[in-house]
Amino acid sequence: MFGPIAKEYFAKKLGIERKNMIVVSIMPCLAKKYECQREEFKVNGDPDVNYSLSTRELAHLIKSANIEFNTLPEEDFDNPWVSHRAGVIFEQQAE
Repeated sequence: MFGPIAKEYFAKKLGIERKNMIVVSIMPCLAKKYECQREEFKVNGDPDVNYSLSTRELAHLIKSANIEFNTLPEEDFDNPWVSHRAGVIFEQQAE
C-alpha cells in the first residue's frame, strides 16, 4: 500500500516525477517480489514498488556490512506523515 502513496503523494510533494522515485519494500513475505512484477501494480510501466527485499535478505545485508545498531548515534524519528491528515492514523497506532 505504501508504494503507490510514495509514488503519487510524496513524489508530488517533493517535486519528483513518479518514474524517478525508487521504492524498496522490506517484507517478511516473499509474495511482494512477485507483486513488483505484476502489470496491475504499475502506472505507465512504472511499478508502485521497484524492489523487494525479504526481512531475511535485509538481515543478511546488515550482518555483511557489520552494522552494529547499539553503536549507532541516536537520531530523531523521521515522520513523513507530520503534515498530512492521514498521519493521525499512524500516530495513534504508535502511542
